[in-house]
Amino acid sequence: MRLRVSRTARADLDAIFDYWAGRASPDIASRLIYSIRDRFFLLAESPDIGRKSTELGAGVRVFPAGKYLIYYRKARGALQILQVLHGARDQAHAFREMKG
Repeated sequence: MRLRVSRTARADLDAIFDYWAGRASPDIASRLIYSIRDRFFLLAESPDIGRKSTELGAGVRVFPAGKYLIYYRKARGALQILQVLHGARDQAHAFREMKG
């Protein structure tokens, strides 16, 4: 299955990198981003492994990547990565911000 990463998800990854690069090091930040992106490819191969999260939108699923949560859905023969959020965030509020 093809993989599409939304602008929002790309911005999320940039923000995660910036945070950890400043807090720890660019090397640690890069490793974290690679580990999250590795999950994208796993999801593209097995899109149904995530938990349904339809309260956030039709067909939305969520899958963990360490302390982060990857929100995605299948759309037109592709897996669309919607957003990557820290698990401690108010997930529903963050999704409303994304859609608003």
